[in-house]
Amino acid sequence: MTYMPVQPDVSFADRRRAAPDEQAISDISPWEILRGIWARKELVLTVFVVFMALAFFWVNTVTPSYTVETRLLLEPRNNEVSNFDVNGAPAMPDAETLQSEIQVITSRPLITRLVTDLNLDADPEFNPAIRRGFFGGRKNRPTDIDVVVGQVLSRLTVYQKTASRVIAISFTASRPETAASIANRLAELYIAQLIEQRAGINNEATKWLKNQIEELRVKVRDSEAKAEAFRSASGLFLTNGSTLPQQQLTDLNSQLSAAQADQAEAQAKLINARQLLASGNSVNSAAEVLQSPLIQNLRAQEVALRAQIAQNSETLLPTHPRMLEAQANLRDLDAQIEKEVRKVIDALENQANVAAARVASLRASLNRFQSRMSKLNQDEVTLRALMRDAETNRALLESFLKRYEEANARADVDMRTASARIVSRAEVPSTPSFPKKKSALTFAAVAGLIFALMVAFLLEVFARGFRTGEQIERATGMPFLGLVPELGRKGHSTRPADEVIRDPYGGYAEAIRMLQANVLTARIGDRRARTVLIASAQSAEGKTTTAASLARMLAMAGYRTIMIDADMHRPALPSALGVPPQAGLAELLTGRAAFHHVITRDHMSHAHVMQAGARLPNPTAALASAQMVSVLAALQQTYDFVIIDSPAAMSAADAQILVRLADVTVLNVRWRKTSRRVVTRALKMLSATGGQRVGILMTRVNLKRYRRYSDASLEAYTPRSAQAAV
Repeated sequence: MTYMPVQPDVSFADRRRAAPDEQAISDISPWEILRGIWARKELVLTVFVVFMALAFFWVNTVTPSYTVETRLLLEPRNNEVSNFDVNGAPAMPDAETLQSEIQVITSRPLITRLVTDLNLDADPEFNPAIRRGFFGGRKNRPTDIDVVVGQVLSRLTVYQKTASRVIAISFTASRPETAASIANRLAELYIAQLIEQRAGINNEATKWLKNQIEELRVKVRDSEAKAEAFRSASGLFLTNGSTLPQQQLTDLNSQLSAAQADQAEAQAKLINARQLLASGNSVNSAAEVLQSPLIQNLRAQEVALRAQIAQNSETLLPTHPRMLEAQANLRDLDAQIEKEVRKVIDALENQANVAAARVASLRASLNRFQSRMSKLNQDEVTLRALMRDAETNRALLESFLKRYEEANARADVDMRTASARIVSRAEVPSTPSFPKKKSALTFAAVAGLIFALMVAFLLEVFARGFRTGEQIERATGMPFLGLVPELGRKGHSTRPADEVIRDPYGGYAEAIRMLQANVLTARIGDRRARTVLIASAQSAEGKTTTAASLARMLAMAGYRTIMIDADMHRPALPSALGVPPQAGLAELLTGRAAFHHVITRDHMSHAHVMQAGARLPNPTAALASAQMVSVLAALQQTYDFVIIDSPAAMSAADAQILVRLADVTVLNVRWRKTSRRVVTRALKMLSATGGQRVGILMTRVNLKRYRRYSDASLEAYTPRSAQAAV
C-alpha cells in the first residue's frame, strides 16, 4: 500500500467521487497487513521478548517431573487345579483380557496397597494435607487415603503396547527415584496379587475336588453294593462273562443237542440192524457187530477152525473123528456168534431207549428253565442298570482322582509363579520428562513469534482508523487533501497554530500549505471556492487547530481571510489562538452586536477572527437562519476566504447545516484513531445535505511511523533544516 501526497494542482472539483463502499471499509489487502505488521515491529519484538522471558522464567522455575516405564508380559494361565478338566494348550490372553488386567492394575485396592507399602501418605508430593503452605507452615489437616490414592492415579498411566501382550506402567513424579520405585513396586504388587489369587483359587479348587471325590466314593460304594445285593437276590451271578441262568440255559441247550445227536445215532444203528435181520442178510457185517471184541475173538477162532478143517480135509475123510469134532466146534462157534449178535442188537435197543429218555428229560428241563427266563431277563436288565451306575461313578471317581493328582502335583510348584512377568524394570531417569528445556524454549520461540505476529495482525485488522491516504480514498470515495504531522512537545508551543508563524518552513507549515493549495485550486463553477468549512466526525481531531492554521497561512499569503468559530457547543478557537473569549457569531445572529463589534484581528497574523460568542438555546436553528446566509454573503464581499470551524458532525447537527453554506468542506480525520465507520457515517450525513465537495485531511500523523505504512516521499512535510542536514 503506497501513499502519494496530493499535489497542488489536484483540487476538490478535480476528483471523481463515489459513494462510500461498506465492503471497502473492512477490506484490507494482504500487502497492507504485512506493512501494518512491519510498522508494529517494536510491538512484535516487545511481545516476543516478553513471551520468551516468561517462557524462560517458567522453564527455570517450574518443578520438573520425571516419567518412567515398567513393562509386564502377560502369559497364558495354566496348571491350575480349577482348570483340571481343560485339555490341550492354554489359551493366549486376548484384547479383552489385556484391558481387564489394565483395570486391575489401576484399581483402587491395589493402589491403596501400593500407598501403604511405600508410605506415600507421608510424602507431601502425594498428600496435600502435609504440604507446606504459601508462608512455609504445614497444613494441619487429617490424612485422607483416598486423596493420596487419587493423586497417585492422576500420575499413573497403564496401557497396552501396540499388537502385543505387553502392558506398560508409566508413572510421573517430581523425584526420579520415587517415580522408578513406584512403577516397579506396583508391578511387583500386581504379580504378588496374581500369585495370591492363584493360590486362593487352587486352595478352593482343591477343597472342592476333595469333597467331590469323597461324595463319588460314597456313590460308588452304594451303587456297587446295590448291584451285588440285587445280583445275590436274583441269582444272576457272573460266570465266564455271563450270568449263571444264562450259562445254565446254554449248557442245557448243549446237552439237549448232544442227547438228540446220540439218540439219532442209536436209532440209526438199531434201525440198520433190524433192517438187516428183516431182509435175511447177516448182521455180522454190521459195524456195531464188527466192533464187538468178543465177536471179533469168536470170528478169529472161527477163521482158525475153518483153516484147520480145510487143512485136515486134505488128509482126513469127513467122517474122521477129528473132522467131526472140528465141525462140531465150528457149529458151536457160530451159535455163540449169533448169540452175541443178538446181544448187540439188544444193546442197541437199550441205547436208543436211554438216549430217547435222556432227550425227553433234557427237553423237559429246558422247558421249565425257559419258563423262568422272562423274569430272569427283567432282573438282568435291572442288574445291568445298577452295574452301569456303579461303573459310571467309578469311572468319574477315577477321572477326578487322576486329574486331581496330576494338577495338584504341578500346582505345588506352579502356584508360586504368576501368569505375568516383568520384562523391563523402570530405571532412575537422569533427565526430566517435563519440561524439556530445549524443546520448550524452541516451542516458546516459535509460539512467541506466532503470538506476537498474531497480536500485530489482530491490531492491524481491527484497527479503528485510517493509516494511509489511499485507504481513505478507497473507503470513502473522497479526495485525500494531505496530512498534518503530530507536533512534539519538546521545543514547540503548546498551540500548533502558532507553528505556521514561528516556523513557516517547518513540516507542520508545509502540511498546512499543502491544504492551502487544494483550497486555492478548488472551483465552484467559474469562480474560486471562497467559503471553507473545517469539520470532523468527532471531537479532538484537530479541526479548530487546522482552521486557525489555514486562516493564518492564507493571511500570510496576502489573502483577506476571516476565521469564524461556528462551534457554539464547545468553542475552542480562543484557546487555539491564545485570545480571551468575547462576543461573536451568536451575538451577530441574534442582533445584539454588529460586525465591527465581533470581528477582531489575529494578534499573530493579518487574519480576522469571529468567535462563537455566547451560547444559544438552539444554535442549529440560528445557523440555519436567513441571518446566517446574509452574514456569509456579506463576509464573502469583504474577504477572499471565509474559514468556518464546525462542530463535530457526530455530536451535533450544526455541521449538516454549515456544509450547505460552504463551498468546500475539509473533514479532519485523526490518523489511526478515528473509526472508519464513524468517518463513513459522517460523510453520509454531510452528503445527505448536499455537501458534495468534501475532502479529507489526515491530522496528527506520526511521520516516522507513517513511513512504515507508505512508500510515498514525505519531503514536503520534513523541515527544510532537516533536509539540508541530510
